[in-house]
Amino acid sequence: MSPTALAVLESDARYIIEKVLPRSAGVLDQSAWPAARVRTGMVVGSVQSGKTASMLGVAAMALDAGTDLLILLAGTRVSLWLQTYERLLAQLDGSTVEDAYQRRGDRLILPQPADILHEERADPGRYLQRPLARQALRAGRPIICVIPKEDDHLVMLSRFLNDVITDKYLTERNRPYSIVLLDDEADDASVLDSERSQKVTPRLISALWSGDPDEAATRNPAMYATYVAYTATPQANFLQATHNPLSPRDFNAALRTPSAVGGVSPRSVAFAEPAGVLSYYCGGEIFYERLRNAASGALCQASSFPDQRPGETEAELAERREELRWSMLADSMRCYLVGAAIRSLAPGWENAFNHSLRYHSFDAARAAALGPHTMLVHPSARKEDHFNTARDILKWSSAIPGQEADVKLDEALEEKFSISADGLRRRIELEEEKWSAWLARFEASRIALSTLPQAPYAPISSTDWPKVREALTERILPNVRLRVLNSDPASDDRPRFEIAEESDAFHIPPDSLSIFVAGNVLSRGLTLEGLTTSLFLRGAAEPAADTQMQMQRWFGYRGSFLPLCRVFTFEDQLQLFRRYYVNDNALKIEIIATMDAAEVISNSALILQGASFVATSKVETRKVPLSPGPRPSIKLIETDEDELAKHNISVAAGLLTDGNWVPLRDDKGLERGMIRSEPVSLRQLADLLDSLRYSHHDPDLGSELSRRWENYGRLLGIDEPLFCPPLRDPKEFGVEPQSCPYSVAAYLRLWSSLAGGHSAPGFYPTDKPEVPWNYADTLQSTTPRFYIAFRHGQELARDPRLSTKGIRAVTRERADNGRTLKTLWGTRGYGSTYFGDEFVDYYFHRTAPVPSIQGGASWRPRGHPGFALFHIVSAPDLPTDLVAIGLGLPHGGPDHIAALRL
Repeated sequence: MSPTALAVLESDARYIIEKVLPRSAGVLDQSAWPAARVRTGMVVGSVQSGKTASMLGVAAMALDAGTDLLILLAGTRVSLWLQTYERLLAQLDGSTVEDAYQRRGDRLILPQPADILHEERADPGRYLQRPLARQALRAGRPIICVIPKEDDHLVMLSRFLNDVITDKYLTERNRPYSIVLLDDEADDASVLDSERSQKVTPRLISALWSGDPDEAATRNPAMYATYVAYTATPQANFLQATHNPLSPRDFNAALRTPSAVGGVSPRSVAFAEPAGVLSYYCGGEIFYERLRNAASGALCQASSFPDQRPGETEAELAERREELRWSMLADSMRCYLVGAAIRSLAPGWENAFNHSLRYHSFDAARAAALGPHTMLVHPSARKEDHFNTARDILKWSSAIPGQEADVKLDEALEEKFSISADGLRRRIELEEEKWSAWLARFEASRIALSTLPQAPYAPISSTDWPKVREALTERILPNVRLRVLNSDPASDDRPRFEIAEESDAFHIPPDSLSIFVAGNVLSRGLTLEGLTTSLFLRGAAEPAADTQMQMQRWFGYRGSFLPLCRVFTFEDQLQLFRRYYVNDNALKIEIIATMDAAEVISNSALILQGASFVATSKVETRKVPLSPGPRPSIKLIETDEDELAKHNISVAAGLLTDGNWVPLRDDKGLERGMIRSEPVSLRQLADLLDSLRYSHHDPDLGSELSRRWENYGRLLGIDEPLFCPPLRDPKEFGVEPQSCPYSVAAYLRLWSSLAGGHSAPGFYPTDKPEVPWNYADTLQSTTPRFYIAFRHGQELARDPRLSTKGIRAVTRERADNGRTLKTLWGTRGYGSTYFGDEFVDYYFHRTAPVPSIQGGASWRPRGHPGFALFHIVSAPDLPTDLVAIGLGLPHGGPDHIAALRL
């Protein structure tokens, strides 16, 4: 890490620790904890960006601040637990497996390295050693517990803490006992989806300080706990049931990543890294945006998933899909192997992948192993598919091109997953042009990336093919390995990137040149070092953004070999990945805005999803679009309080005193209503809608549907309030947002605020959902103006301010509750000669072409005026007539889909 990156890491860790352990005059500020004496918060990072470094930094600062017990929950898988434990020893404790015992006088780490890093791992009943813990308590030494997030381990740790940290001990202390719990991959197992959920893991975690899974408060008044959720995919944590004791209530933070641009202070999602591209985090911006139009040099190579053609049989379709799968596998294999050969030609890399060489010292082996070069194939979640795909790789490696499906594998080679070097050499001879073509593709990537600061990449010339081919046949093919990683006993448990020791010799890491076939085991936490090539074939009926975000293991620090990186997938999947990235970036922007804010801001955050995917499958949510649609109808009516009904009539009457109003006649001369000759702005119409009042609809600002507007303002840097309900008698929403005048007004106000170049991450125009809002055609468009009109009915309105202007009331049927209308729009128009009420304003302003209502509700085209049609509704059984409004919105406004709790 560069000095700048270290400074950012420390700055973020200091921000987090100030929230984790609030202090005053050098001691814990007990007033900062709620009555339950438990603070909860969340730290959001990016996939494979350095969350563990931050977590260890926060752990170090917590120990420096004098915390008594540090608990690190290291994921739900043993492989991730061991990986995190080893990193904690090396990077936090500064020790090794061999000498960790020598620092026992400074701290106690449980389990001890010998208890879990050997083949015979101790169970929690043995590795939680009570005598050592009691010695540490008597000596005032901190205790560090690193355990997996598995129920049996949590139960045993809770019992251990109850036994060792007794009420008598806590009472005799002269200061509070502080617990800091860092939960790695917190969206995995720590989420509670509903109050009725039978899930116990979150409750077992809270029992570590409460002593009882049914209690949330600490078990002793002298005990203060802080829970910190670390995750790259926080959707479920934000959306989970609020009664989960682990819900982030007190603070949020987002970690920053090094990039070409961005500020260190004030914070931004990325910061400018002076060290250049070698130290950049390569995430969605690099993989999905920067080289998007680089053709063969693009880092993502997408194929269209075959759909059934007219007249095509199911068998023919299956055959085409199988051909495409073999083609994608072949292209990705050639990419991976040619890339490895190119790297092996760099100075010092001659033996970087040679597994047969023996070294007499660890340092000599490490000097030879300059870095791994790996590939990931992700076929599906099913373990049998992993083994079948591994067999397909073996078949492809030994087959004559085009005859892969006919290969009969040698049982011995299949059992060991041994790739045929001779078969690959034959493939190179038979399809040399396809192999050598990758030199030009890599060079196209190099050229596209050459504008990045301090790009170190050497040119890749097609004339180098003879050297690359020799390196392929002599250095790469004999050493490439195939590994299946999943929970099946026949597979491996985790990658191995450490120097291997065998009797008196050392070898380069076993997986320095490996192809991994895996599914869920590599979708969280476990790192594939040196990953250059990824083949992602997995699909889902309704994808979840957080799950598929974790599967993008190609994200990470790839700067040194970035031109050689490729992701092969289907086009629809690539579009999903792009949308996940945009939504993820928007969430981080909002969180970072709260970190630099001077005042305390609501701890909620806006979670986005899409029409074709959900934010998370761990929590039941509903999709709430931002846009109210092409024709939102304010069918609310006031029938309970006559004063409010009169107020709404006064709002309508007041309109007629402002501006020039003229009869609205159709082409046959029939007067359909009255229309204001000059349109009003988005903000003017928003203020008009906000002036309406109802006894049964006055949304509470604390409602999730209301709070989202605060989130929008924070995300987009809009200072004025967007959502402005009356707040006379706040209550839950009486209607859906599309029928709420205050929600529609907030949308119009937001649209106005986003005009003229305003950045809006995660947003897109209603007519171009695949195009980010920030693209030029959206920024250059003007915001619409709205014509206002009154719809004529049969009888004159009763209010003289309306009747004297000729306004006639319409007849509409009310809903059973009497608070809304069953329908609003009246006359329907079809064809080009007669416009329905939705488009009756086109008779006046004559904008062409007139939208057709045929087939359902239609948007007005982008650039057309909007429309607000007031209806004075006859209510002979009430003292005052009623007011309802139908709106027509043109395309081009901002949209996205928010995820809200059910």
